[in-house]
Amino acid sequence: MRKNKITALIAFTLVLALASLSVSAASKTITIKVEGMTCNGCSSSVTKALKATDGVEDVQVSYEKGEAVIKYDDQKVTVAKLQEVITNTGFKVVGEKRADGKTE
Repeated sequence: MRKNKITALIAFTLVLALASLSVSAASKTITIKVEGMTCNGCSSSVTKALKATDGVEDVQVSYEKGEAVIKYDDQKVTVAKLQEVITNTGFKVVGEKRADGKTE
């Protein structure tokens, strides 16, 4: 009987530990400067491609500002991958700025 209680306690502890790991993945926000967008169709193409990328949580693309503001899970997607997605839509990445104001 005692062995069953210990096993149940260990299983419960593992479940809690795994749940806390999934919660610890922090969302980050980055602003990527994009060159070559000239219309709403351009920004829609970039938005659609980014939203289809695993780990992207939210996207705001403005052709007027020439930027994409992306909220993403850094455990699932890298900044390099986000840049690659934008480049693959036919536009040029010319810089980025993290939410903390630092440029990369």
